[in-house]
Amino acid sequence: MLAAGAGLSAAGLLALVGPHPIGPASGCTGDAALLARAEPHLRGLNRVALAYIDGDTTTYAGIGAGERMRFGIGSLSKTFCGAVLMDMVAKDEVRLDTTVGELIDANQSDVADVTLRELASHTSGLPDFTAHETSSSNAWFGLLHADGSRQDAADTVADILGQQLTDRGTYSYSTDGIALLAHVLGRRAGTTYKKLLTERILTPFDLTDTSLPVTRAGLPDGWEKGLLGGRPAEPWTLNGLAPGGGMWSSCADLATWMRLTRDGLQPGAAGLQPVAPAPLLPWLPDAKIAITWVLATTPAGDDLIFHNGLTGSHHSYVGYCPRTGRGLAYLVNSAPSGEQLLMLQGDLVGTLLDEGV
Repeated sequence: MLAAGAGLSAAGLLALVGPHPIGPASGCTGDAALLARAEPHLRGLNRVALAYIDGDTTTYAGIGAGERMRFGIGSLSKTFCGAVLMDMVAKDEVRLDTTVGELIDANQSDVADVTLRELASHTSGLPDFTAHETSSSNAWFGLLHADGSRQDAADTVADILGQQLTDRGTYSYSTDGIALLAHVLGRRAGTTYKKLLTERILTPFDLTDTSLPVTRAGLPDGWEKGLLGGRPAEPWTLNGLAPGGGMWSSCADLATWMRLTRDGLQPGAAGLQPVAPAPLLPWLPDAKIAITWVLATTPAGDDLIFHNGLTGSHHSYVGYCPRTGRGLAYLVNSAPSGEQLLMLQGDLVGTLLDEGV
């Protein structure tokens, strides 16, 4: 059940460092019954923060982490960008069919007539990352030893505008597309995306544990390195790409984000209609993409709305079932292997959302 394309690249970095055994952190927190249901699926992980929602009740549990501990949330950041977009749509500042060229000087770029809907639904034809963004002098090797991406917002936009589109109209996961979306929305509002996000979403909804570090200097107080292959790894500070994968949050804030989305109380909840098929093969062949969120089904066949995230050293997940009102959010301070990640997500969704606590 892997939606975050960036996560695949991060998991591949395991080969660069060599695996070390990972054991659970000391200390269990929160609800014992919730932890007992989840713990069999948490083997091979270190710190875990977990939230379970059933109707109006939210229950927390953790291993070596409480619900206010902050983690990098990776591509789950994209759902916040979707919320900013839908807020601006609701206020008639942009339309979903507004094009990139209407908001910035696209200099005859292939991307000029791409719409905001296409950027937000990964159907623009843009790659996940540009060749420059994945070069050894930029993000990926920097994740282990330095400060991540060297491109600021302006350089990121210019780099993306230089791309040729491939299979436009077909779902293809694109962190670049979300980054471009974020920066053009910021320009439309006459500010930076980080300020726009804070003013439109984080402050109004009291998401006090949630932030968008652009460089290492912006990391939240008390941040800790996560694990890659069992070794401490540098945090993702993605600079111009940060809107697509650089946010940090707590399990408490993600539980709030999930409830706001489920109950239609945050602007991004107006963008949950399917835009295009988004088959996540072989696990979710019938999945669809909405405005940033993925529409799928649980192992038992219930409708599921979710997004996940995977950085070089953290993993996140938020998902809920509209029919039952049950929801799940968790944060992990390590980058699971591909198989482990898929089993973790599928098992926890089946256990907690299909069966309940």
